[in-house]
Amino acid sequence: MNQFFTQLLLAILIISFTCNSVSFAEEQSLEYRLKALYIIRLATFISWPKTQNKTTFQICIEPTDAVAKELEKTTKAVIKGRNLKITPPPTDSTIDQCDFLYLSKGEINPALSKTPVVTISSQEGFAINGGMIEFYLENTKVRMKANLQSVNKAGISVSSKLLRLLKIVKQREEGDV
Repeated sequence: MNQFFTQLLLAILIISFTCNSVSFAEEQSLEYRLKALYIIRLATFISWPKTQNKTTFQICIEPTDAVAKELEKTTKAVIKGRNLKITPPPTDSTIDQCDFLYLSKGEINPALSKTPVVTISSQEGFAINGGMIEFYLENTKVRMKANLQSVNKAGISVSSKLLRLLKIVKQREEGDV
C-alpha cells in the first residue's frame, strides 16, 4: 500500500511539473508575441525625419531571437504604406536602411545617436544607457521605457498618445553609477 502512495505522489509531481513547464513556455511565447505586436504598432505613433524614399519598412533583428520568430509570422503587414521586411542587422554603414533596430544583446553603438533609426531592446538598462525603447516585464505584463533624449537626438518624434504609455527615463551620464 505504501508503494502505491509513493507512485501516486510521484505521478502527481510529474504531472504538476509538466503543467507548470507548459504554462511557463506559454507565458514566454505570449511575451514574445506581445513584443512583436508592440514593435509593429509602435510605427503608427512615431515619425521619422524626411529622408530618402524607402519602399519597405525594415525591422532589423537577429533571426535567432524569439521576437524575430514572432515578427516573421507577420511579414505580410504594411506599415506606413510600405511592406514589412524583417532582416538581420547590417554590419556596415547601411544601418540607416533600418526603421527599427532590435538589439537582442550587446550595447548600443554611440554612432547611432544621430541616425534616424528607432533602437529597441529587452535588455535591462537599455534605455538609460542610450537606447530609445526598452521592453520590461511588470507583474507579468510587457511594458515600455523610453529615453526621449536619444529619440530627439535622432530627429525622431513620438506622438503624445504613445508617450502616455511609456515610462520616461533619463540617460545615464558618463561617470554615473
